[in-house]
Amino acid sequence: MSKADEHCMMEVKCHLTEEENIDKGRELADHVQIIESLQEEKRALAAAAKTKIDSHNLEAITLSLALRNGYEYRTLECRMVKNYTQRTVDIVRLDTGELVQTRPMEMGEAQESLFDETASDEERHKGKITLLGK
Repeated sequence: MSKADEHCMMEVKCHLTEEENIDKGRELADHVQIIESLQEEKRALAAAAKTKIDSHNLEAITLSLALRNGYEYRTLECRMVKNYTQRTVDIVRLDTGELVQTRPMEMGEAQESLFDETASDEERHKGKITLLGK
């Protein structure tokens, strides 16, 4: 080597040996498996996030409807008042006394009028029922 010669580093083409081919094939397979595992984890996280987002969207829609309309539906305890003469049933809120619905009696409800209307519900359920006119 003459004085004008210098050493340098450069990337050059190198043909792989059989052993290097096998090692790189194993390394490639490992990376492919890791990629697949991470993609599956990503899909699971995305599905979980979507579920949370959908839940919050539904709650936001429900709240915005209540705000816009000024009311919402709630399950409250009510009393059914049966009017056998008019064959109707009034549904009355227990907390405010507000009449919320009047509907026609159903067949089974109308048949209760055969019994003494003065008997309390408790007496009816204990079997102390008297027929009208008897």
